[in-house]
Amino acid sequence: MKMRLTEARIPSLRTAKPQEDVFHAATPGAGLRLSRDGRKTWFLLYYAPGSTHKRRYYFGEHPSGRLGQARYLSLKDFEREYSMARGDLARGIDPQLKTVAVDPETAKLIPSSLLPEDLKKIFPEGIVEGTVGALLADYLQHHAASHLTPRGYLNYRQLTRSYLTPSFKIPVLQFGEDDVRTLLSQITRRAPQAVRHAKNVLSCAFAYGKEHIQGVRLNPCQGVKVTVPKVKRDRWLTDSEIAKVLEALPRMKSQKAADIYLLILASLCRPGEAAGIKAEDIITLNGERVWKVAEPKNGKDFLIALEGPLQEVIERRIAQTNGTGPLFWKITPGDDYPRQLKDANRELRELTSLKDIRPHDLRRTGRTHVSGLGVRDEVGEALLNHAKETVNGTYNLYSYWPERKDALRLWHWKLATLQGRRREAA
Repeated sequence: MKMRLTEARIPSLRTAKPQEDVFHAATPGAGLRLSRDGRKTWFLLYYAPGSTHKRRYYFGEHPSGRLGQARYLSLKDFEREYSMARGDLARGIDPQLKTVAVDPETAKLIPSSLLPEDLKKIFPEGIVEGTVGALLADYLQHHAASHLTPRGYLNYRQLTRSYLTPSFKIPVLQFGEDDVRTLLSQITRRAPQAVRHAKNVLSCAFAYGKEHIQGVRLNPCQGVKVTVPKVKRDRWLTDSEIAKVLEALPRMKSQKAADIYLLILASLCRPGEAAGIKAEDIITLNGERVWKVAEPKNGKDFLIALEGPLQEVIERRIAQTNGTGPLFWKITPGDDYPRQLKDANRELRELTSLKDIRPHDLRRTGRTHVSGLGVRDEVGEALLNHAKETVNGTYNLYSYWPERKDALRLWHWKLATLQGRRREAA
């Protein structure tokens, strides 16, 4: 619908439709978007320079509508900004990508010392207001930290620190699709399989910014596709390869690393969970000593029974550390597992002559073999502490604790059998 809007007429405008556009006669292609819930948002429909696709640009809201964004414009304010936007278009400037420079002499610098502890390592030089770095810091602190699981939040911090730093100093309103493409190309050359995850963090930050930060009105990540194909890693060890690993562990230079490998293999835990275990994580529950995994990936409490070789490793390490603190190395916040374990990976490959094996492959190996031993799938998934699918996770809250203990005993029996055969063959 089209009409000449006035300040006296605007407050009475209503619609029963979900959304309805009222074009202002004095501003061709622009006007007020009304919503059924009472919002009144100033908009402009236009063709971006060099594009045949029509876009919609929102200036702000009229104060007579339901309160929403923090930016409110009167009719006169809207007409002025409309004229500026049309002028930008005439010069080939897209209003949604209009450069808003951040003057390094006047922009406010927030030093790293004032940031939360878990963000200081990501932004060691601090952050400058109005930049992509400031947007990411705001998103991580005020949204990701409270809406993600602890491990998910850790992953987002790692991805930000490892791959998104080149974008930190770019003004957020200047950051467009071309900048996203350039950044993703850089990441692809370094770590192809990380590019999709890094883009997701950046996209989530801009989605957050659209809702909470004045001036952020689009997500430049949405128009950029990741061209790197997904690669599903399916490496697992056969019986003979498991035997080689078990034989090599006592010969490793770092027995801490060897114990971590055995802990992963025997318990099917994640590498970071094994490397980060502390003496305080071993608790007594209902008269039974168990390992309470710290910060499990799905955010829910998870217990592992002390059985067989994993019990031997944990109790020996507790005795060596006088029953307190980390059983292996202290993991720096923001790291998945310590550098010493990464260094040990090369040695394990050399000792076993097994190419491209990684700590997580031991977890996948255990899961594959317990299925071969007749363990039911739901018990095998419970051993890994995988989150149940939506409906099942809502109604089936059974932990399979007795079944998991039986499955671990069966798996440990197989490990002992493979180790015994290797010794006999030697």
